[in-house]
Amino acid sequence: MSTAKHGDDIATVAAIAVLAACIATVAHEAVGHGLTCLALGGDIAQLTSVYFQCSVPSTAIAAGGPIGNLVAAALCFWLFSRTSANATRTRLLLLLTMAFGIFWFAGYLGYSAARQTGDLYFVARDLFGEPSFALRIGAIIVAMMLYFVGVAATRQLTGQLSRDPKRIRRLLYLAWIFASLSAIAAALTYAPDRIGAALQAALEIGAASLPLLTRGVVAPVGANEPTPIISRSLPWLIASVTAFALFVATLGHGVPY
Repeated sequence: MSTAKHGDDIATVAAIAVLAACIATVAHEAVGHGLTCLALGGDIAQLTSVYFQCSVPSTAIAAGGPIGNLVAAALCFWLFSRTSANATRTRLLLLLTMAFGIFWFAGYLGYSAARQTGDLYFVARDLFGEPSFALRIGAIIVAMMLYFVGVAATRQLTGQLSRDPKRIRRLLYLAWIFASLSAIAAALTYAPDRIGAALQAALEIGAASLPLLTRGVVAPVGANEPTPIISRSLPWLIASVTAFALFVATLGHGVPY
């Protein structure tokens, strides 16, 4: 069957989820890290969907990726309320991109503090020296607070997307599955480290955005008026397939420098 119980087209929902995962990754790696590297006069030495290196070491470059996620999330949240309620596909794309962005940042902050590695750990080390145990605990607490913010923001948008909580949960389940699988599939094309890249992609999109599978992100009362179902859309399917193919050929495979 191509449609879910409430009429939403599964293929189109999958296409939107794949696009959202690609956008969130581009915001982190290419825009956040990449543009910061170039702005500081550096050359990009490595650019994939999960790995980045610049010829110029800089705290700003390490911070650029996570900041890219937050900027993308804030922009999508702002655009959502300015998008017509009838544009359900576009609104779902904005909602998912926002959620992937803020949950990626929150998850990365907690992971960096716990494992003492990753962009935000390097930022803290450059600014404060080797992070103390107290600072790491503080970072984990901030990460948890950011997760609460992300859940609240997602719940606000889901309430405007549909009045039906069961429908929203179904949409988010499908979106999480397809976004996670697409991120892993793209990372697997990075030949020098397929397994490591795939595991990293699974953490950044899949594990970080696990709150999408909880009831907390679903508003008990939605919009005042019913919203259109997500029907089959050939343009969205073509756009998603094209974007994912380009994503795999570039960031997935690794852009040569």
